[in-house]
Amino acid sequence: KMLRLPLLRATSLPAGKLGAAGIQTSASRHQDLVELFIDDKPVQVPPGTTVLQAAAKIGVEIPRFCYHERLAVAGNCRMCLVEIEKQIK
Repeated sequence: KMLRLPLLRATSLPAGKLGAAGIQTSASRHQDLVELFIDDKPVQVPPGTTVLQAAAKIGVEIPRFCYHERLAVAGNCRMCLVEIEKQIK
């Protein structure tokens, strides 16, 4: 599968606007979303959302073994590696 991230279109968020899970809690939530494309499907997510979370939002399954949303990212098994176009190196 090919993940394509165009130039990210998002405004910066004030520090107090994020909840514990990194999800914006203000009424202006829709204005501060980042748009990206996964398998040519557009998805809008809050800044700080992982590629795994964005993919799950649109029903794209990325195989993973060691990932759990309530734990720190370990990245030990490397099963969830994806290719990201236009990634800043």
